[in-house]
Amino acid sequence: MIGMVKERARAAMKLQYWPIVGLELLAGVLTGGAVSFSYNQSSIDKFRETIGNDEVFRRIMGILLGVVITASVISLLYTFLVGNVIHVGVAKYRLSAYRHERVRITDLFAGFRQYGRLVGTMALYTLFVTLGFFCFIVPGIIVALGLFEVPYLLNEDPSLSGMDVIRRSWENMKGHKGELFGLVMSFFGWLVLTILTFGVLAIFYTGPYIALSEAGYYHELHHNVDAENFTANSFHE
Repeated sequence: MIGMVKERARAAMKLQYWPIVGLELLAGVLTGGAVSFSYNQSSIDKFRETIGNDEVFRRIMGILLGVVITASVISLLYTFLVGNVIHVGVAKYRLSAYRHERVRITDLFAGFRQYGRLVGTMALYTLFVTLGFFCFIVPGIIVALGLFEVPYLLNEDPSLSGMDVIRRSWENMKGHKGELFGLVMSFFGWLVLTILTFGVLAIFYTGPYIALSEAGYYHELHHNVDAENFTANSFHE
C-alpha cells in the first residue's frame, strides 16, 4: 500500500501544487509556537567578565531569565490553545488535497468550530506522546504511531469524545504501526537531499509530499477508494 499512497500523493501535489506549498508554509508558521533556548556556560562567563560588576550582572541575568520564562509560557499556551487546534485543521486540508478536493485557506481554521473538544483532546494527545518520549525514544515512537489518527478522527467524527478519539486511534493502528513507520522511513533518501539543500527542498517538495502521503495512509486505511476516483485532472468539491 505504501507505493500506492505515495503515487497518489504525488498526483495530488501536481493537481494543486502552489496552493499546497502555500498552505504548508502557512501551517508551519501557525503551528510553530514552541520556543527553545540554549544554555552555554562559557558564554555566560564571558558576558560576566565583560560586565565586570557582579550586582549589575545579576540584575541583567534576572531580567533575561524573566524574559525567557515569559516567552516559554506564552509559547506553551499558544501551542495548546491555538497551535494544536490549527494542527487538526492542517489534517483536514491534507486529506482534502489527497482526495483531490479543492483546498482552501479556511480549512486550516476549521477546528475552531469545535474549539473546546479539540483543545482538550489535542492536549491529551500531546501529553501522551510527550510522556512516551520521556520514557525513551522507542516508546515515544510507538505512542506517536498509535495516536497517529487523532487529528484525522477529530475532523471526521465530531460525535466522538476526546478519550474515545484516542482509544479509537490506538485500536485502529494495531497491526499498522510498522507499516506507517515503513512509510515514514521510505522518505529517508528525500530527507538526506533536503539536508543537502539546507531545507529548501522541504518547502517546495519533500514537506508537502510527506504530509500528503501520511494523510493518504489514513485515507486508504479507512476509505479504500478506487483508483478511478483519483484522476489528476479534476477536483471533487
